[in-house]
Amino acid sequence: MKKNTMATAIVAGLAGVAGIANISTAVNVNPDGVGQVLLYPYYTVNGNNNTVISVVNTTEAGKAVKVRFLDAHNSREVLDFNLYLSEFDVWTAAVFSLAADGPANVTTTDTSCTVPGIESGIFLLPTLANGQRYVPFRTAFFTDLPAALRTAARTRQGYIEMIEMGSIPTDSAFGGALTHVGGRPAFCAALEAAWLSDGIWTATDGGIDLEAPSGGLFGGAALVNVGDGTYINYNADAIDGFSASILHTAPGSDRPNLTNANGPTAGVVTSYVFDRGRLITSNWSTAAGGGVNAVSAVLQREAIFNEYAVDPDLAASSEWIVTFPTRRYYVASTSATAPFTVGFNTAAAGTCERVSGNIYDREEDTFRIFDFSPSVGQTQICWEANPLWFQRTPGLSGNSPIHGAPSNLWTGVPTYLSLFGIVQQTFNNGWFNLAFYDEDAINGAGIPTPLLRPALVETAPGATGADRYFGLPVTGYWALRVENSNARPGVQGFYGGAYPHRSSRACFKGAYGTSAPCD
Repeated sequence: MKKNTMATAIVAGLAGVAGIANISTAVNVNPDGVGQVLLYPYYTVNGNNNTVISVVNTTEAGKAVKVRFLDAHNSREVLDFNLYLSEFDVWTAAVFSLAADGPANVTTTDTSCTVPGIESGIFLLPTLANGQRYVPFRTAFFTDLPAALRTAARTRQGYIEMIEMGSIPTDSAFGGALTHVGGRPAFCAALEAAWLSDGIWTATDGGIDLEAPSGGLFGGAALVNVGDGTYINYNADAIDGFSASILHTAPGSDRPNLTNANGPTAGVVTSYVFDRGRLITSNWSTAAGGGVNAVSAVLQREAIFNEYAVDPDLAASSEWIVTFPTRRYYVASTSATAPFTVGFNTAAAGTCERVSGNIYDREEDTFRIFDFSPSVGQTQICWEANPLWFQRTPGLSGNSPIHGAPSNLWTGVPTYLSLFGIVQQTFNNGWFNLAFYDEDAINGAGIPTPLLRPALVETAPGATGADRYFGLPVTGYWALRVENSNARPGVQGFYGGAYPHRSSRACFKGAYGTSAPCD
């Protein structure tokens, strides 16, 4: 009896430890890569690339998922549709283009139900020569930039978000319709019909046969360059605990989106952030789309770190993808709210946020980067999804070598130090620190100019006071491609890989670095 009492006491004590908290009730980045929301930092059809994507349902319930493609420049939606996964199902698709300057398209031979149907369905779609159906990306929402950037070419790169809208019991009518029988869903047409003007989901706001989201999704993507023979793949970021309520909406709806995070208590959503052994618990008002702050909090980084390699003997190319999945909710045409600082200027080249760069080689040598390319007198990046091209040679132009990003999209990161127009030293490989809050930053003239970005402040704090997150909400990866010109006589060998960014966080109860850390 005494032994049982001791065991009970130990369990009770452990339940109070931050790491034992129930993360399913709060927004968090799941370190195991499984969740309710999946963020794919980049897709591209430039540079002879296709992008293949997958999503997996690990649960025994069906899933209703909003699939949304957003452009790299300013997160304008280029396509969305509803995906319905049966229990333990996988859906795969490919993003491709039919012309060098044409729009991106999505196609699939996967039979999982989509609305509208892509692989097959009641709606007419264009087809390839072999009869395979596809959906072109659209330009209808490109009203935010000069005419030159409103073309179909703008759809050719961007990022993807998938949001679980609800679980579908397998023993329900719609659960039976999407469950596979003999390798195909039983009746995808029923799901399409349910969203017609007289359909039952239209009449009930999608409420029939739906339960609250339960997570269990994971996914990934790969950039496939058939000409080079490279396959550069990455895992999607998984955000769990995003919603405690059903979010099922019709195809074409801009909801759910990242502002719709919610929790078990009406009006408030909690975020959990793991930082150096601590669990930071913050509460956010969901009024007026405030749920997005919980998502930003779990993605907030003071700085990100990763490697680069531009060794000439390997013909190595390195590009980072730096994506801000929530920025569109903080930026208006003439203003911005914390943690972002610059309003979107339709007459200029994007919404350029100042950053700070410090580059190292592999032997501890280092220098601060005064300026990115194209030169504007300071280090800054301007778009929602940014390819950063590492360059050991001044004056490189054209499309970036891995992602094929056009010149008006990529940012050049010099691995050389140039003073008075003369290259002083060049790094062939090492690592890079890209900071979003940096008290030791310098400007383009080399003068100390601290980068003091306003914090993202907790909007429904408890008794200990508001948490303040410093930095920017960001995700992405490093893509590397190398070449072996002597793979075998007459054959060139190309190799590639992708590596997620590492990072540091900064959260304080008051002023940066001098007040109590968040709890």
